[in-house]
Amino acid sequence: MKTTFKKITAVVNSALFSAVVISLSIATIISKKSDFSELENRYLAEKPKISASAWFSGEYFSDWSEYSREHFIMRPRWISLRTSLERLAGHDEVNGIYISGGRLYEASAPVDYETVDRSVAAIKKFGELLEGRLSVMIAPTSSQIYADLLPNYSPLQEQRKMINYVYSALEGSAQTIDVYDPLYRARDDYIYYRTDHHWTEYGAYIAYSTCIRRFGYSPVTLDKIDVEHASRSFLGSYYSSVIVDGVEPDAIDFYTSGGAEISSVKITRADGTTEERDSVFFREYLDKKDKYLCYLGENVPMIEITSGAGGGSILVIKDSYANCFAPFLTKHFSRVVLVDLRYMMRLSDYVDVSDFDRALILYNASTFAEDGNIPKLAAYGSE
Repeated sequence: MKTTFKKITAVVNSALFSAVVISLSIATIISKKSDFSELENRYLAEKPKISASAWFSGEYFSDWSEYSREHFIMRPRWISLRTSLERLAGHDEVNGIYISGGRLYEASAPVDYETVDRSVAAIKKFGELLEGRLSVMIAPTSSQIYADLLPNYSPLQEQRKMINYVYSALEGSAQTIDVYDPLYRARDDYIYYRTDHHWTEYGAYIAYSTCIRRFGYSPVTLDKIDVEHASRSFLGSYYSSVIVDGVEPDAIDFYTSGGAEISSVKITRADGTTEERDSVFFREYLDKKDKYLCYLGENVPMIEITSGAGGGSILVIKDSYANCFAPFLTKHFSRVVLVDLRYMMRLSDYVDVSDFDRALILYNASTFAEDGNIPKLAAYGSE
């Protein structure tokens, strides 16, 4: 009887499990789909198109599996459940994110020095065109500044070592600006978001203060800057990867006044369309998931900011760390042009570097170590 009961129980459990899987799969298929995940701030996999070659090669089934996974019904809840189970199992790292002390950190891969060397070579060649007007600033990320708070076994990029390596290689080709030490000294302050990969406005201010002194200017002091607490509910990219409880949402601050007024902000998109604004703060994003976009909006090939500052012009070749950093430059330069090499084929299609008094390459260390677009600088002037 016991054997028969066990068999019946096994069959019932199997049937129930199959019914749940089938029901969720059907619900996923018939549910309304979205191309973009606001929670994860990225585009999701497109529905695969069937063809004979894709069918027989297995590519169709692989693409369909990815499509189903990314559009699975109640996906955020499954991500949160996975995080909870992983943590119950004693894991500090979930989906590439470390959870420690009420903060989230990225688990970084070792530095690929072949990629770094190609970037360095391109920067040196680009620097020859600037004739002493090029500066380079590589900012550490929170996982490096707070490395001692992470598990001993966690892999780190050794960003300090990489930054020193790059700066040493660029000696004589570009002015290098070390913001590692100033940021480390301020690590007990709110310089990085708890839930996102960017630095905060205060972290950017510390870097700006260091940078602008190297340029020969005096930074605007904090007592002359008004701070607007624009939001207290920012849950960033790290949070989206794990959806974990117990992490306090981040604050979005706007540092205003303390310098020249903004005249215009011109955005140039990859399709050639443009848009003009009168502020560096795009407040509509405060009501969206990725609130960091309130600093100059989404990544685009070029943004040109003009202000009433009496200084000259500066070209900033950047990743998104520069988006909340750039407004500080408008207090000293009347024309600040930001370009993102990831969204263009040729820099010369957008700017003439001879038009600028100074150029700054600003990346966070994680992006700099991995980005394959920086070598595009080597081609400038020879296309």
